[in-house]
Amino acid sequence: METIVVAESQIPDEPTRDIILELKRRGIPQRYVPIQRLSIKIDSDGVYVETRRGPLRPDVVVIRGIGFLLDANTMIRRVTTLEILEGEGAVAINPVRSLLASRDKLKSLYILSRSKVPVPPTIVTEDLYYAYNAVKSLETVVIKPIQGSRGFGAMLFSDPDLAFQVMRTLLLTHNPLYVQKYVQKPNRDIRAIVVDGRVIGCMYRISNIWKTNIAQGARAEPCKPTPDLEDIAIRATRALGLVYSGVDIGETRDGYVVFEVNASPDWRGFKSSTGVNPAQYIVDYISNIKR
Repeated sequence: METIVVAESQIPDEPTRDIILELKRRGIPQRYVPIQRLSIKIDSDGVYVETRRGPLRPDVVVIRGIGFLLDANTMIRRVTTLEILEGEGAVAINPVRSLLASRDKLKSLYILSRSKVPVPPTIVTEDLYYAYNAVKSLETVVIKPIQGSRGFGAMLFSDPDLAFQVMRTLLLTHNPLYVQKYVQKPNRDIRAIVVDGRVIGCMYRISNIWKTNIAQGARAEPCKPTPDLEDIAIRATRALGLVYSGVDIGETRDGYVVFEVNASPDWRGFKSSTGVNPAQYIVDYISNIKR
């Protein structure tokens, strides 16, 4: 069984290396390919995804990322390339459609809400005055990119007029407005890692500021998952059709709420704080795929 691991970086990040090393340790043929090196060839003989070294016919493709800050043309090409690999018989981890749904905050929130997974009150619009009135009604809000990660670009506002000026600028640069009620919580949130239908561990992300992303300086500490926490993390992952995920969860007075579900989570902080390496569980899943 041949597995290719795909991401944008020329040099794999630590979680991607973890997967590659675990595949090697198990004796599973593997290869890392930057997504920009995947090409599509269509001729009278058929359709092929290939690199300079020739056609690729993997049994499994592990998608660790498709890139950040992409224009529409590049996004379409990369997504279609992965869909062709999947359509030609490769098992995609995570499935392309599910990965895209989790990357799109609006779509993922819609799916989670329809699946009765609690999420924060949110509005998404291109109508500046609609957004302004929403900010006033929600009181304290977070305005964030509709696609994004690690807390980059997320801004906190309690003054609707300051929010108005920022939202106006976002619309002038052709960005839709994603406005979410700020959820009062301890100075932490929880990242749970789910693989193949079970929570393999979770960590607190503790911060002195409102952002609790590890990339923003939060520190990681292990936590013991409760049955309710496991349930919400598993249901969120299942709703989006993901094999594995990092589920970001807030603790509120009314119970847990899901902020985001990441289809290619960074787990350096998780691994160092819990001693659990998600790559082992992901490769367990790959090893059990019947071809």
